[in-house]
Amino acid sequence: MDAMKMRSAVAAMLLTLLIASAVGAADTDQQFKLAHKGWTVVGPAGSAAEIILETDADQKPAFVITPSSPVGAWVISQPLPAMADPITLSMRVQRRSGSGALAVSFVSDIPESPGQVTPLWHLEPKDGRMHRIELGLVTHRTEPLRLAIGIVGGEGEWSVEQIELNDWTVPEYKPGPLADLPVATSPEPLALGWEPPDSLDGRWRTVGTEREMVTNVNGLRITFPAKVMLTQGVRHEMEVLVTNRGDVEKDLTISLQGPPGAYMPTFTVPFAAGGTTLFRPPVQMLQIGNHWVKVKLSSGSQTIEVPLEVVCEPRYPAVGICADSESLASSLPDVHQLAQFLHLRIPLKPESTAVVSQQLNKVAGQIILSLPVGNDTSAVLAGANAAQGNWMTSLVGLHLPASMQQSSGSDIATTVALATEQIQSKLSETAIISPPLPVVTSAEGLMPSPQFAEALDAGMGAAVDSVGLHIPELPPSAVLTEEIDGHLRQQPCLFWADFDRQYDFVSLRHTLTQRQLRLPLFLDSLPLHGTGDSRLDALMAGRLLISGFAQGCTAATLPADLLSSLQQGEGPPPLFAMLRELTRELAGTVPLRGLAGKEDFSGRLGEPITYRSFMRGNEGVLFMWNNTSRPIDVAVLLQALPLQMHLLRLSYSEQFVQRRFQGLFSLSDEARTNRQQAVYVRVRPLDIVGLSFNFKNPHAGWLGQLLPRPPVKRDYGPDWPTRGDQPWG
Repeated sequence: MDAMKMRSAVAAMLLTLLIASAVGAADTDQQFKLAHKGWTVVGPAGSAAEIILETDADQKPAFVITPSSPVGAWVISQPLPAMADPITLSMRVQRRSGSGALAVSFVSDIPESPGQVTPLWHLEPKDGRMHRIELGLVTHRTEPLRLAIGIVGGEGEWSVEQIELNDWTVPEYKPGPLADLPVATSPEPLALGWEPPDSLDGRWRTVGTEREMVTNVNGLRITFPAKVMLTQGVRHEMEVLVTNRGDVEKDLTISLQGPPGAYMPTFTVPFAAGGTTLFRPPVQMLQIGNHWVKVKLSSGSQTIEVPLEVVCEPRYPAVGICADSESLASSLPDVHQLAQFLHLRIPLKPESTAVVSQQLNKVAGQIILSLPVGNDTSAVLAGANAAQGNWMTSLVGLHLPASMQQSSGSDIATTVALATEQIQSKLSETAIISPPLPVVTSAEGLMPSPQFAEALDAGMGAAVDSVGLHIPELPPSAVLTEEIDGHLRQQPCLFWADFDRQYDFVSLRHTLTQRQLRLPLFLDSLPLHGTGDSRLDALMAGRLLISGFAQGCTAATLPADLLSSLQQGEGPPPLFAMLRELTRELAGTVPLRGLAGKEDFSGRLGEPITYRSFMRGNEGVLFMWNNTSRPIDVAVLLQALPLQMHLLRLSYSEQFVQRRFQGLFSLSDEARTNRQQAVYVRVRPLDIVGLSFNFKNPHAGWLGQLLPRPPVKRDYGPDWPTRGDQPWG
């Protein structure tokens, strides 16, 4: 390699994939001109004599770079060709001296200075050996991008050799704990508005003042409540009495069909002979209003069906959509697909109030009137007040008209106060959501923009009941995997650790608390697109939604762009599927604080495992994601007695939505051997894993700790006292 070095005023390199199409570099105003075609160096002037061009025998690009100051230097490629899939960037690197870190990024144009490039990934090895690096990368493809490799955070000399781009391949992961847990299945939904022609295979009877549904199957007498009252998204446990008058144990399989959004996994329960058992199957609904569901019961060779009436009421936290009335009306033929959206935020026009309120009878959702501030809204409010029975106008969300987008924060605060006074004079029992003002990402987390901060200082918070937030965008690039010297890295990736930090709500909450504002947050029009990879964008938005609800957000809306995506393809897009599944788990939850952990499972930002925990009635809900490139087996230690367990996995590389269900919870043999009251689960890179437990005696301390899964013991020794596979209690 030494014999092939050529000293030059700039570093240059040429990717193997680009050799055939490389052209001469265009003139730029950089300090250094490109002496070899295709690449440009951005760095301090003193670095010119120390940047060395190398070309190895395989014609793969190679260079040595020695920045002359701590600001560093970058070597930037020509615009890359369009790539439909993720790519792998491979290179051999060596830090020869100094303290600088090697970094990789993407840029749209040649920057004027090194500080204008934000590293997507960096490496700070503790030795001077040569290392083989392979990075799985994905980036936004709507505009030409350039690859940038440079030195950041200090001076020092680095050599970079054998640089090439290839297609990215998904690492192979072995099945982990809970892989044998039964897959959760449920019947296809009923048509919206379905009603039973009669009592089907059951009969209604009145006992005292209560009406019941009674049926028999294979010698089991089963009594349901005729009407079930529940709240959106919350798993409601129906109280069902099952009497087995026979002298042998009998199994009962139960499943449920309901309108879109209704959900209960099909499962089988044994009932002992000669007694009556109180059985609590969990039912979820996502559509507000009165609906009919069909319960299917099977035992032995007999199968029957009975109808039940379900009344579903709204509940916070909630997820919704923000669409104008015309967009929503055009989607009404398929509006049942919006069943999981609990709230609809609609900018209204006076002339459209009546027609939209009639059409939205097909959508059982709570409506948020979205009114512009600074205008006379009397006509809209009068129409909304007249249609209040249909609209359920308990929320009014303010928004800024185009003429006020650049107004000062103090002007916005004054206008919001006037709008609030006007609204409450027409709709006295309503909550006001502030206009969605922008927040910015930073190393300390999400922070209010200068306009937002000024509006808060001018008193906007005192005039509203909830603070609207607008997060402008998701990151346009991401790191999928890190492999160093042939091994997937098990330290937090810079990109994912920074993502958790930059999109954290704690600093924003602290900013509000400093102003004596203890108000809920409303995430308005969450960003849908970032990298252009639909699965990755859905997973990033899912992390954002979970973190937001864990930090005091009571609702979130999505922009109307989501409506058009429903019409594309045969199945639901990943973003839609993510919202549907997270709505099931997050609606009505209460976030928990102060949970314990050990080592890399402490819950602090930047650790290998990030987790958020919640309670919802008698449920404990836990979400986790992995910030490294290698699967991590986690032990979830429990301090309450589970009766059932739901597992949700949103996966980047496999089937996007995976649900598993244990209808009768029992500890695994491994947990008994380890004498841990724990559930072991594998958290793979890029996935979101959720566990939900139905507890016998729920309490806020249900989650003890998150720990590394203990090594599997070969000599089992004495077993834990158990009752076979029966659940605790």
